[in-house]
Amino acid sequence: MNLGKSLKHANRILSFIVCIVFGIILGIHSESPLAVLCLLFATGLFVFLGMELALYLLLICLPFSFRYIIPNLLEIQTPTEPLLGMLCAVYLLKKILDFALRRQQNKPTFPFLLPLCLFIGVTFLSALNTPDLFGTLKGAIRYTTYILFCLVVYDMVQQRQDLKRFFIASFPSAAIAVIWTIIVLIIHIDQWQWTSAFRGSPFTNYSVYGAFTAIFFLICLSRLMFDNQQYDRVMWFGWIICFGIGLIMCFSRGVWLSVIVAVGFMLLQLGKGVTHKKILFVGAACLVLLLCLSLPGVYSALMERISTTVDLNYASNRARIMRWGQAITMFLDSPILGKGYGAFAMLYEEDVSLVGSYVAQYQLGAHSEYLQVMAELGIIGLVVWVWLNLAFLHYGFRALKRIEDGFYRSIIVGLMAVEISLMVHFVVNNLLNGDAIGVPFWCIYGLLPAVVQIAERAKEKMTQESEIHV
Repeated sequence: MNLGKSLKHANRILSFIVCIVFGIILGIHSESPLAVLCLLFATGLFVFLGMELALYLLLICLPFSFRYIIPNLLEIQTPTEPLLGMLCAVYLLKKILDFALRRQQNKPTFPFLLPLCLFIGVTFLSALNTPDLFGTLKGAIRYTTYILFCLVVYDMVQQRQDLKRFFIASFPSAAIAVIWTIIVLIIHIDQWQWTSAFRGSPFTNYSVYGAFTAIFFLICLSRLMFDNQQYDRVMWFGWIICFGIGLIMCFSRGVWLSVIVAVGFMLLQLGKGVTHKKILFVGAACLVLLLCLSLPGVYSALMERISTTVDLNYASNRARIMRWGQAITMFLDSPILGKGYGAFAMLYEEDVSLVGSYVAQYQLGAHSEYLQVMAELGIIGLVVWVWLNLAFLHYGFRALKRIEDGFYRSIIVGLMAVEISLMVHFVVNNLLNGDAIGVPFWCIYGLLPAVVQIAERAKEKMTQESEIHV
């Protein structure tokens, strides 16, 4: 029976891979939407037949997706975005059918549903002020697909075994991508602090690479710090070493700050009675830092990087300040609903004195998620966005007061630490437009309440069993 199911799943995956290869070959020789339509049809069929397999395949492929462009029509991250879009489409279709057939749903309502729906609504309403209606609507649909992914994850993660599958699907592929990038960075060590060092790696720049690596590093760290139960600690130490080395190779000041804040949050969660863990962690971190600084050329490069943080003559800082100023100007022009989703890239022109003849290959950002939301979605969008973030943190803190199981606490603290690190990083960068950060960010919005409910059901079950034995 199990062999038959495995062969059935293998055939589904194989057919999907064949369709993707066909779409790529067709797309290379065609500038028509035919290749994308074939790809979407194949993906939709695959997702409909095996929704769980599609979710795990998305997690596996996430760090290795490539940008596929049809000139003058659209660009798409393949296979992440086709899988993501079809997952959300099939999920919504099933929800509509459940409602039409009046099927009873015992699962509690998604805790962030109201701010989530309002944020999606504001994203589309912002099209009233956009300079390009088609571009804004297309971008809003794409962004909505990313947001809806949290609902898909929330509904599909029902038990502890699902969390294990999540780990199997996401961590090994993430580790391969990080190790691959580390090797590329070592080869290009003379360009370590520049985006050009990432050519030939799965990541486009050090901000995306660092934020992605920090996600897995913080979850590993949380598991080791908070879970005192029996599990394979050697394996988890291996994961944290892998992602820790990956973070050391990152040259992003935003990543450094965000990880420091997230680790500080985790240390505060240890509470009283575990001072030895805090001392051990801080000591180990200082030792690793001293070892890194002792390497030839590292100390001087690091000090130079830190010193540029407040240097207004530094080109990167000047470019960032100009973008922040443009975002504020756009907000003042349309303070209620903003200039429209995606309008920043349409209206902002790079300063030739800063970038020379270089023209950005893809859309420009405001270098701050908060300022970009404020500029494109106005004060209403910013308020809803802040509400969405605060609702997540409030839910997590309330859950930590109720849940005592070490395994679930470690997952909850890790997920909260990841989102806190991204929230801090978003002050100086906007990364949600890309799949490498957008997918994990919204995934965790669905994963946190799913984990909390699994933990509460497990606690309730243990209580009932203990009452029966008594």
